[in-house]
Amino acid sequence: MKKNSWVSLTLLFVTYFTFGWKLSEFDVPPHLTWFLAIASILVLAVALSFPLKNIKALIVQWFSSDMGAFISIIVGALVAVVVFAWMHLFATCLLLISAGALARLDIQMSGWKNWRAFAVLATISFTGVGLGGAMEFLLKTGRLVFY
Repeated sequence: MKKNSWVSLTLLFVTYFTFGWKLSEFDVPPHLTWFLAIASILVLAVALSFPLKNIKALIVQWFSSDMGAFISIIVGALVAVVVFAWMHLFATCLLLISAGALARLDIQMSGWKNWRAFAVLATISFTGVGLGGAMEFLLKTGRLVFY
């Protein structure tokens, strides 16, 4: 790997570390929260590692019909309302996506294949979210104390 790619991978780790820390602070059932976090990490790693080659043809075909355009407008309005209502959640998701995309670009510039890129993105993301959640949990329970 190039020297500069470690900066983006470190940024990816720190971003997911912070995400794991914030997830551990929620007062909701932890099983569902962590399951959704793991699923979203896998979906994002797959989406960044294995991009769809025919996405342009799918989009053009979808918008060429009246029903597709109508549904897109309705869904777009719903997404806009959700974004404005939960701006803090949208900003967090956007930050995770942008850190992953930056890391994927650096991995791609290094010449690594898709499976290796997926493995690196998923491993760093899981490590960051796991360590962040564990650190917050240990500090909250008093098992880890900094003096």
